[in-house]
Amino acid sequence: MTDSESASRVDLVPLEPLGRGGFTDHKAQVLSFQDGEQRFVWGLHKDTDQLWYLEEDTAREWRAHVKQFVICPVPGCEAQLTTAHRTTKRDGLVHLNKDGGHTGESIFHSQGCAVIENWLSTNYPNSKVKREEYTNAEGERRADVLITSPAGDRVAFEVQYSPLTSDAWRTRHESYRRQRIADVWLFGHTSKQLRFDRGGFLSLNPTHRAVIAAGSPVMFINPEQRAIGIATSNEWIDDGSATLRSSATIEVWDQFLRASLSIAPLEDFRPSRRGIASDWLSQLYGQTKDLRDRNEASRRHTVETQQREVAAAQAELKAWIFKRRPQQEQIRHQFATVQRWNRSDALASINAYFGGNLRDRIDSNGDAGPGTNALVRWQSVVYFDLVAGRSREFGVREAFAAIKARGVNMGQPDAFKLIAIHLHGLVDLGFLDRTDGYGQYPRFVSTEEGAWR
Repeated sequence: MTDSESASRVDLVPLEPLGRGGFTDHKAQVLSFQDGEQRFVWGLHKDTDQLWYLEEDTAREWRAHVKQFVICPVPGCEAQLTTAHRTTKRDGLVHLNKDGGHTGESIFHSQGCAVIENWLSTNYPNSKVKREEYTNAEGERRADVLITSPAGDRVAFEVQYSPLTSDAWRTRHESYRRQRIADVWLFGHTSKQLRFDRGGFLSLNPTHRAVIAAGSPVMFINPEQRAIGIATSNEWIDDGSATLRSSATIEVWDQFLRASLSIAPLEDFRPSRRGIASDWLSQLYGQTKDLRDRNEASRRHTVETQQREVAAAQAELKAWIFKRRPQQEQIRHQFATVQRWNRSDALASINAYFGGNLRDRIDSNGDAGPGTNALVRWQSVVYFDLVAGRSREFGVREAFAAIKARGVNMGQPDAFKLIAIHLHGLVDLGFLDRTDGYGQYPRFVSTEEGAWR
């Protein structure tokens, strides 16, 4: 038994697909993969207990031999068989006593086990290969097919056509792990296991997802074609470039969304310490890991960049707060001593605060002298009593109350309307946020920009 999982890694170059083309070709290939004959082609020689295979177009030639020596390989059934020659479909084995009572699932399951047993016995004659083999003296598990290498390494192959819950699968998988047996699950190629979603991709069920979560690809078997299908997905290469993320993908085995089927002959595979391997599958493992490592590194870089940006923004904000807080307190203190607004210390301090960069926060109503803007007094009160350095929610009534408390007479019959228009203007400029969901009575709170910049 060999193990090739340590094959050299590829540089994120998409693998050559196995039996895949465009979307239409892929769906046609999957449907072809599902088109297996529901016939017996494998029997069991009743004297030697060895598998016996009926070649195509040999039904008449082997009929007498089959009747005398070949029995049904389905466990528990030793019914005598005969052959059937068909002109439109493949020759096959049939029970002399009608159909033997087997369901289609049991027929496919038996065929799958027979194919795996024959493949292993033929290619690994120095290993012990046995079907329906108990894994320990207590009979904890009975593998469909168990191969034991001369070194004692064991791989259990399970052919699963019937439905199986994810919990039942985990129980069996954990049992194999406790016994240090690699388990390979080959799901059936019929619609009970292999389905399409509405988008035309494979629809992987919860049990398939549990297999992926446990660290193995989801694989399907078609006994008649002696083929294995592997569910793969294309994942974006993430190196921080939006262009590459939208155009470059790599084939991976560990995703179940938008999955497709890569199909290869059974003879391309071999048992391994991981369970099953092939040159292509080993590259797929390595490529998936490389992509995961690369995307994780990119993610870490992005997170670290964001953390640095946040730290820089926090440091910048801290510097602004350190600068602005005493200025704001000074202006609020000076509001209490205003006698002539156009010549007041408060107005001079506000002009110095903005440094000529008002950004429409407060309107100007004339020239108060060289180098001084005669800013609208009531708007200045609103900004420095409710916005600058503040974090408490307020509304139009609170703004009017603040203006009145500073001894300012707006002299307008529609003062509330003017205040509301002004506050909504500060929202549009990014200095305030609305907190009321745009209800009938608007509420506002300072943004970081409005409070400190």
